[in-house]
Amino acid sequence: MWDPTFTDSGQTDPDVHDRTAKPVPVMLIPRMREWVAKAYPGTKTAITEYNWGALEHINGALAQADVLGIFGREGLDLATIWGPPDPVKQLPGLKAYELYRNYDGAGSMFGDVSLSASSADQGKLSVYGAKRTSDGAVTVMVVNKTFGDLTSTLSLANGGGTSVAKRFLYSNADLKAIVAEPDVKLKAGAATVMFPAASVTLLVVSK
Repeated sequence: MWDPTFTDSGQTDPDVHDRTAKPVPVMLIPRMREWVAKAYPGTKTAITEYNWGALEHINGALAQADVLGIFGREGLDLATIWGPPDPVKQLPGLKAYELYRNYDGAGSMFGDVSLSASSADQGKLSVYGAKRTSDGAVTVMVVNKTFGDLTSTLSLANGGGTSVAKRFLYSNADLKAIVAEPDVKLKAGAATVMFPAASVTLLVVSK
């Protein structure tokens, strides 16, 4: 959907309308933005039917949490999953949405203004950041897509002095709930954090 280095042999250049078309990086969302800029400036972009599957499994929850982060980071205006997660049979898929829309059960949400965020390897540990304009909190979503625990240093630019991040975890340990974990203490905006195998961690740093 975004990677300018990923080429699928089955996806030829959509801007070449004959048999000479060669495989090109799909990078769907940036490509749609380019089309809009050329032909319909100001038009919003949408992916109106998608589904990565396995919504009944932690694997599907990880994929869904990851794709929602990508949609936000890449500036997609609208996305519609084909078939909303069944609240009984596909609870993990639903929990991926709740991490962004209601992580504490009290209506608290991921931020609405995207912030630059990355890890040393987004293929293993995806990181997405946003600021919440309602209260100025910084929210950071971290998706560990591997089968092992990963420890990494989290660093917030302009983090200042000592602060505390609220931590919420969704993992195989409890597929029925997003669990409030012990707070993470950041010193000068940084802390070393362990992210459990196949999990999604949300960190919330108050203004």
